[in-house]
Amino acid sequence: MSSSTTIPLLEHWRTAPSTDTLRSRYDASAHHWHENLARLGQLHDYQLLFESQAVRDRLNHLDPTSHILDCGMGTGAFSLALLDSIEQPAHISGVDISYPMLTHARQILSDRCATLDLRWGNIRRLPFADASFDAVIFAHVLEHMADPVATLREMVRVLKPGAPLVGSVTRQGLGQVLMAMRWHNRGYTYHQLDAFLQAAGLEAAKPFDYGTGWSKWTCIAVIGRKSG
Repeated sequence: MSSSTTIPLLEHWRTAPSTDTLRSRYDASAHHWHENLARLGQLHDYQLLFESQAVRDRLNHLDPTSHILDCGMGTGAFSLALLDSIEQPAHISGVDISYPMLTHARQILSDRCATLDLRWGNIRRLPFADASFDAVIFAHVLEHMADPVATLREMVRVLKPGAPLVGSVTRQGLGQVLMAMRWHNRGYTYHQLDAFLQAAGLEAAKPFDYGTGWSKWTCIAVIGRKSG
């Protein structure tokens, strides 16, 4: 990305909460986070996303030996939707800044995975070797990143060549403005997300609409694959 694009993003980030403040807010929200996602219909929307043809075509290589990484895992809702779509166990790893979120993720996912490896940490510095994963997924973490392209590149680093990245991002608009009153999260446009995906080195990358529900108006799905 050019400096003219990056600098305004960094300037905006100075008004956002620190990592410690953001962590404390997610810690405090963890006990009702999954129920809120269900109430908003987002759990259902995630399931529909992973059942869509565009995503299924990118994940049809997954099998019980596959290793999948969920970046900014939260309570594991995005991983759960993926597992439901492939109807088989897989090896799931997750990284999040909130211990309580990871505790709930373990409760939700422990009987659905071949193995479950949860790590407390920052997704800007993933604790995994290059080319470790058959897929990487994320939901609503780029909105908190000072440098979304660098964060995407870190996700791409741990992908195996040819493996897919699937994510969900908050759409720029009224819904994002209301959420930002508490979370100070950004919202992005299709054009911005397309530029981020291309700059991160992903092939066949594109942002696209959710088909239905609350997420159709407030979120954008993204998909791409690592070259090779």
